Amino acid sequence: MTQAAAALALAVAFAFPNQDGSRLLATGNIAQPAMLRTALCSSGQRLAVEFERRQPEGKDSTGRQSSYNFANSAGAVFRVLGANANPDASCLVADEAFLAGTTVVALTRPPQDARCSKAEYPAIQAIKSRPVVACWPIGVSPGGVQVAIVEFARRLSDALASLVVTDGDRRLFVDYPARFNGPGADLWRADDGGEIHAEGFEVVCLLKRGSTYLLAVDWRGAEGNALSLHIADTGEQFREVITTSWYRAPI
Repeated sequence: MTQAAAALALAVAFAFPNQDGSRLLATGNIAQPAMLRTALCSSGQRLAVEFERRQPEGKDSTGRQSSYNFANSAGAVFRVLGANANPDASCLVADEAFLAGTTVVALTRPPQDARCSKAEYPAIQAIKSRPVVACWPIGVSPGGVQVAIVEFARRLSDALASLVVTDGDRRLFVDYPARFNGPGADLWRADDGGEIHAEGFEVVCLLKRGSTYLLAVDWRGAEGNALSLHIADTGEQFREVITTSWYRAPI
């Protein structure tokens, strides 16, 4: 991790709401939680927050990082100022230095049966040097920015899916390589049946600062959520800055 990326990792954390959205609980090692005063959430909300307390794991905890176990989950608790958070949202709490100079790209989720235009395939295939099998848009902005999940043709046991941010002629990728072990076997996530499920991906937020993009993603699977923050300034690949997971398998 570069020095700049390491500094970003100290300025943000992923958080989930309690059942009424009045509090957020941020997981991860947060050195100065009182500096984190804004939450950007997957529901499109931008919320003012205030650090309230550090909370240890409760004796009655189910071990799940979820709204139902909020009072017993370990982390930093933030009080939401003003309108409550959407209880189903995933959020990124951040300090002002992280947000300085950034523009939030407002995204709308297309219908679940939406597919990318096949006119987009050649440019993506040229960058990855393999055919596109399927492409699902998961976020579009009024200005034409698109976030999509792309599945590529396998090369023997080498499988690949990518999250692609398209902004004009620029395409930026978060790659998800996997090893194919036979039809129906888990591939990317537990119990995925060997398929990439685009409906499990959600953009927590997409920010622009000049030519730099910051992307926070929530990838939901059968056992829980894999959350990651990525940065891209040059080239075609995002770099991962932080990652965390919330275990949410049924009890």
